[in-house]
This record gives sequence, structure tokens and C-alpha cells, in this order.
Amino acid sequence: MFELDCKLLSIFFYVYKFKSVSVAAEQLCMSQPAVSNSLNKIRQHYNDPLFLRIGNEMMPTELSKQLFPLVSEALNRIELINNFTIDFDEMNSHQQFNIAMTDVSHLVLLPKISQYLKQHAPHVRLNVRPITSETSYQMANGEIDLAIGFLPHMENGFYQQLLFEQYYVVIAAKNHPRLTPNHLTIEQYLAESHIDIDAGIGHYHIENELLNLDLKRNIIMRLPSYLGVGLVVQESDAIATVPYYLSEVLLSRGNLQIFNAPISFPTYSVKQFWHMSCHHKTSHQWLRQMCHEILAR
Repeated sequence: MFELDCKLLSIFFYVYKFKSVSVAAEQLCMSQPAVSNSLNKIRQHYNDPLFLRIGNEMMPTELSKQLFPLVSEALNRIELINNFTIDFDEMNSHQQFNIAMTDVSHLVLLPKISQYLKQHAPHVRLNVRPITSETSYQMANGEIDLAIGFLPHMENGFYQQLLFEQYYVVIAAKNHPRLTPNHLTIEQYLAESHIDIDAGIGHYHIENELLNLDLKRNIIMRLPSYLGVGLVVQESDAIATVPYYLSEVLLSRGNLQIFNAPISFPTYSVKQFWHMSCHHKTSHQWLRQMCHEILAR
């Protein structure tokens, strides 16, 4: 049995990453037949098809799924050796980092990160992407460097670091006709109309907690994210239950008031997550350290 070299491992990596022989060929500056021939050699080595064509995509077999993290780590280590530097030069680097975030993180955390980059790493670029069901897969294949948010489904198999604990408060218009500042009872909370946020992946769902307590809110509107909740609440008599750090941002920008939640919703941990293939990169270590220093304050 012949040994696989770096070139063959790279071909496997790019076919896996893009689910396409033709795209892999473009990325590697090779002809499509050359990539196909090399892929056949890898298939012979493992006695496994590695990829099955489903529609227009090359979908990995179970062996490929188990093999990919090892190949990714091996190629990453070779890259580290080829591009070894003692330190990451943040002031002069033009590197782009891909970060997956929840919508709350966009509002709360991105301004802090942007301010830091302006002062300390003016040429570094960020490509911010949403948290989806594909995020963990995209992190494994190198498309995403870091994910930030409440992501309990990602806690196994990824490095993680706690940034801060988040809890819930209630926001209402400053001139709300029935609520007085600094006072909100559970009876008032349940009697008011509510704006609910169907935030999806990357958020704690307060509706689950209310169901467990056998409590029901009068929901008059559901939003797909937290991005517009402040504007809707300040122009209506409805209230909304939102993460505390988001409420601070909204309070500074809108005609709102904040109440302590009259129900003890559980706190949840906001963390940063990264794949093992990024763990030893000096640039990635700088990125993680920056996020932790800024956001864990």
C-alpha cells in the first residue's frame, strides 16, 4: 500500500470542503481529471468510495467524516511549519477572520471588537456570519474560525472558553401607560402584550421555561431575531423579554425602560468555540485572546 502525501491529503480536504471535484480543482490550480485520478488513488488506499455523488454534490461517507478532522489537523500543522512565526503581527496583518455570531452578539459585541481593531489591528478584516445548523460543519472544514454565543449543541468536540454569563430582563416603552419605573410584578408581566423573538439556534428559549411553569403570555407579534425588537417596543404598548446586555445597547439608542424579570429565568453562558484545526495557529490564538479580553470584562 502506497503512502498518502500532502498533495493527496489536500485533494481530499478540498473535495470534502467544497463537496465538488471541479471546485477543488479550481482551488488547487489542477485539472478536473487530475483531481479525479488522485481521488481514485485515495479511495484505493482506504478501500472506500469516500464520497458519493448525490445530486450535484459529493457527499462524504462515514469513513470520510472520521478522516477529515485528522487530515485537517495534519495540513494545519504543515502550514504552521511552513509559515512559522513567533508572534502574530496584529498591527500589520491583513488577515481575514470568519466569525459566526448570534444577532445579539452583533449588537452587543461587534462594536467593542470593531473599536479594538481600529486601534490595534487596523488592517485585519472580519467576515461575520450567522449561527446555523451548518456552523459546526463549517468550523470543521475551515470556513469559520470562531463561533460566539450560547451554543450547547457545540460543547462536545470543540474547544470552548467562557466569555460571560447572560440573563434576562424586560423592556418597555419609556412612556408605557400602565407600568411604573422599577416595578413589574408577575401579574403585570403576564397581563401585558408581548413581542416574542423566535431566535432559533444560538439562543436560550424563554418560552420553554414559561411552559415548564405552566405560564402563558399574550404574544401579539413574533420577530425572527432581536435586531428590531427595540424599535417595535418603543413604538407600542407591548413589552419584550431580552438578554440584559442587549437591553443596555437598546436603552442607549431608544426611548425605553428596563425592568428586572419577575420570573427567575435561568442564566446562560456565552462562550467562544473553535475547532482543533485552529487551536495552534498563532493568528487564531491572537483572535481568541482578543475576544476574551474584550468580552469577558
